[in-house]
Order: sequence, then structure tokens, then C-alpha cells
Amino acid sequence: MKAWLSYGFNDMRLEEVPMPHAEPGWVVCKVRNLELSVTEIAEFRGLPVPSHENIKRMLAERAPMPLWGHEFCGEVVEVGAGVTNVKLGDRVFYHRGVPCGTCKYCSAGLPDLCRSVINVSEDTPGCLAEYFPIPASTIAAIPAEISDIEACGMQPLVSVMGRIEGVGIEMGDTVVVMGQGPMGLFCTQIAAVAGAAKVVAVARRDPVLELSKKLGATHTINVTRTDPVEAVMEITKGLGCDVVLECAGGSKEQGHAGIDTFVQGLAMLRNEGRISEFGHLPVGSTVPIGPIDKKGLHVIGTRSPSPRIINYAIDLVASKRVQIEPTVTHVLKGIEKVPEAIEITGNKAKFGAIGPAQVVLV
Repeated sequence: MKAWLSYGFNDMRLEEVPMPHAEPGWVVCKVRNLELSVTEIAEFRGLPVPSHENIKRMLAERAPMPLWGHEFCGEVVEVGAGVTNVKLGDRVFYHRGVPCGTCKYCSAGLPDLCRSVINVSEDTPGCLAEYFPIPASTIAAIPAEISDIEACGMQPLVSVMGRIEGVGIEMGDTVVVMGQGPMGLFCTQIAAVAGAAKVVAVARRDPVLELSKKLGATHTINVTRTDPVEAVMEITKGLGCDVVLECAGGSKEQGHAGIDTFVQGLAMLRNEGRISEFGHLPVGSTVPIGPIDKKGLHVIGTRSPSPRIINYAIDLVASKRVQIEPTVTHVLKGIEKVPEAIEITGNKAKFGAIGPAQVVLV
């Protein structure tokens, strides 16, 4: 079979490799659709994202290796001993919501606080292959109502929902979503589903903001024409918003906002408001503690999705209350198209893309 092996930063090669087999507790999946996240592309390019040093070490110790690729629609073609949650023929996605079972939190009966989850494509082979093995505990089956394209985008949606569960959107809240890439568009939709009275979408491109409106935003702000803090204060009659979901921050080398949007989020929040950052701020970033302390703000970090949230995400997509397909603007055919998908996803504005480019293998 064919698989992309990574030899170093910016060095990925399509090669013939042995067919994997399912060990106990694992399954083998045939890849139907795959996409790479913006973060993975930054890792591949060697940019200074938080995971850079770990990826550098892995490449030095284990290259060539099947690195990257955790967003996929897979079909189970082999089931290892002891697997009960999925069966042959199931279409599945990776959800990253499994406690390790051995850390101090799991041992203390607090598995919801575990952060030692299995990271597919780092702790295990990635999906940039025709077939790949994966622990069965990290995947969930999807119903027929969910397409392969939608299934491929389920992992980032579930990741978003896990963190929003920690934020705790309440009915009647005003929620501001900074950035309207795929994560931002998912946040916009989930905020609307969760009962927010106002959902304010903030971005730089009008076509993206038009899509935000269709997917649940009640207000849109184009930051090339309007100061977002002033606009939010006007929308909230000077009070400030209840929640900020920051999805635009990250390395400016990738066209992201650095820490600027996070700082703006602190400014537009009301006293004791909540903010969560989805965009992976640059390594070494410093943010002002003053507004956090003075306003009593709540900063919510990462949180793995609970089993309830994973099932809820599946229900939302199956019922079309949350839509994934409108965020997928570029679909390529054939495993050899992975480098082209990387180029499109890493330069979305240039190619007019909204979410990651998907590659179809079947």
C-alpha cells in the first residue's frame, strides 16, 4: 500500500509500505477522506508552534515515519481482539476523548481531568496512507446521515465542543467568535445551538462573514473596516460580551493574528466574562494580566470532549443543526494530492479556501 512518510520538516515522500494489521484493542482503517489541520501544516513547515520541539525530536529519532493526519473518514477493515465499540464496515472518525487510565487524575477517580490522551498521528501512525492502524478507543462510528466529507471534519468539531463545554455558554449570552476559519465557524454554530442570544462573528473576509450569517451569526464585523472592540461595545450597549471564543490567534508567519485578537477579546468582555483560545498563540507569547485581574475574567484552557459531547456532536451533524460541508471548499482526488492539499490549506486566502482542503481516496 501507499503512505506518506516524513523524513524531516518540509520533506514528505509517498512510498510503498507494508499493510498494517490490527493488534488487540486496535483496528485497521481504510482511508476514505483525509485533511490536514492548519496546525499540522505549521508543524510540517517547521514553524514555531507549541508542538515544534516535540515534532523536531520525533523526526530526529524516528524518521522516516508516518507522521501527521488525524482528521479523516475511515472505514474499519480489520478488528483486533477485544474491540467492541466498532465493527467491520463502520465509518469512523477520531475524537481524542479517551482518558489514559493511568495518570494521577485517572488513578484518583477523576478521568474528566486527564490530559494524557492518545494523540493519533503522533503517538500512533497518521492517516496519510491508504490504510492505517488506530486504537479503537479513540474512534467513534458515524451514522449514514453523515457524509464522508462531514465525517472528515468531525474531529475539529468535537475538539471545539469539548472546550466550549468548559466555557459554559448560557441561554441569552452574547458570544463573540474571533476568526471565522473552520474552528471559528464551528464555534459560531455551537454558540447558536447552545442558546446564545447574540453571536458576533469577527473576520477579515466578507465572503466568510456571509457564510457566518447563514450558519448562525446574528452580527458580523469585518476588522479591515471596523474596530471590533468598539463594535462589540456598541452591540452590548457598553456592557461588553459574556464570552469570547478566540480562533484567530497564532503565528503571524501563517497569516494569523499573533496575540492581537486575544488582547482584543479581553478588552471587549464584561466583568467576570469568559474567554477561551482555540488558535494556539505563538510560543513565548505574553498577554496582559491587568484586564484579567481587574475584570475578574475567566480564561478557559483545553478540555477533552466527554462521551456525552462526542455523541451530541454526532447528533448535531446528522440532523444538520451543525453544518460541516459549507466549510469545505476544495476537494482533491487521490493520495498523491496531499502536497497540493497542504499548499491550499496553508494559504487559504490565496486559494479562496475556508476550511482545510480534503483529499478523497475512494
